[in-house]
Amino acid sequence: MMLQGLKTVANVRRAAIAAALASVLGATGCSGGHHKIPDSHPAKPSAMYQSPPSATAVPEQIVERRPYRIAPGDQLEIIYHVKNIPTPGGYRLKIEDRVKIQFPFQEELNQTLTVGSDGKIRCLLNGDVLVMGFTTQEVEGKLREIYSKHLREPELTVTVEAANVKIAELKKAITTAPRGQSRLVPVKPDGTIDLPYIGQVMAAGKTVDELKQDLDALYVKNELEEVEVTAQLLEFARKKFFVMGEVMSPGPIESSTPLSLFQAIISAGGPNMRADRRNVLVVRRDMLPLPEAVVVDMDDLLERKTPGPDGYLPDGSGFRHDLYLADGDIVFVPPTGLAKANDWIDQVFTRGIRSVLPYSANVGMNFNYDVHNAPVTVKNKQTGWPNINTQVGP
Repeated sequence: MMLQGLKTVANVRRAAIAAALASVLGATGCSGGHHKIPDSHPAKPSAMYQSPPSATAVPEQIVERRPYRIAPGDQLEIIYHVKNIPTPGGYRLKIEDRVKIQFPFQEELNQTLTVGSDGKIRCLLNGDVLVMGFTTQEVEGKLREIYSKHLREPELTVTVEAANVKIAELKKAITTAPRGQSRLVPVKPDGTIDLPYIGQVMAAGKTVDELKQDLDALYVKNELEEVEVTAQLLEFARKKFFVMGEVMSPGPIESSTPLSLFQAIISAGGPNMRADRRNVLVVRRDMLPLPEAVVVDMDDLLERKTPGPDGYLPDGSGFRHDLYLADGDIVFVPPTGLAKANDWIDQVFTRGIRSVLPYSANVGMNFNYDVHNAPVTVKNKQTGWPNINTQVGP
């Protein structure tokens, strides 16, 4: 009986424990019938999401960038290309070409001559003869006519032994082992460069494309039509800008890369609390006798807004007018009207009149009020004179 009673108590305890576990699992949602796993993350609240302001994006192709212009101190590489240009009608003689004149029956008149700088050759018995710009057939006809004065029915042949001598010499002058047919030229302080056959050329103030066009035209002018050049910038000279006025660190700024107005002011520490950012002055001399000036409203560019679906959004299109500075530009950030008035008071009164005539004065205003009290009569009983009444109060 005792053993059967112990088993009954154990069974009751197991049932109670099982019921307790079932109730706990059901409360925590881990029962087999109510267990659910979410398929995705919960959606973000709308307040945490902001669509990108694509409406204010500025396409790269319409951003206004000042074309870089060559400046003194830059280093250029001029690459030469020699083209083979067919000449319809035959080759025409040029200066420094070497020609050979042969007489089959009068060998004593044979000559090998070089076309001089005046375009002429000096022939036996006839002196100077202009041959530049003529073909060999045309030169033969001219010489037959000239020698007919001395010979009966002269026979001769003109051949070109060395053509395009300038091209050959130019190749020798520009060919270097590491760089091929090119020449490194620094831009001199006066803005010019020196090149073979065309001499001194003004490069400062021009873009790379403008310089290439000028060089090609000059080589054509010097009878080197076969020469075509490519100009490229290898090193930029350090540019110097001057920032003055109400900035944290006024003074000169040097940079080897182009800087915009905003970038220059930021490099100077940015505007201080006294700065008038709506009237920033940029002065550019640009090798001109009369400098140019422009006023830039920084606040307008920084605070410009554009309407959007969710309200007003920043509008960055105004930064197209953040102009790039040129070498030697002066940037002046003026003080505000309040700062000027404060400076005037400080100079005239604090450091002027007060330093000459020292004085001290206090100006103040007091506000008070009186509490009305009823008059009080005090009677003093004395002998001799009548009583004196004294009133204390307003």
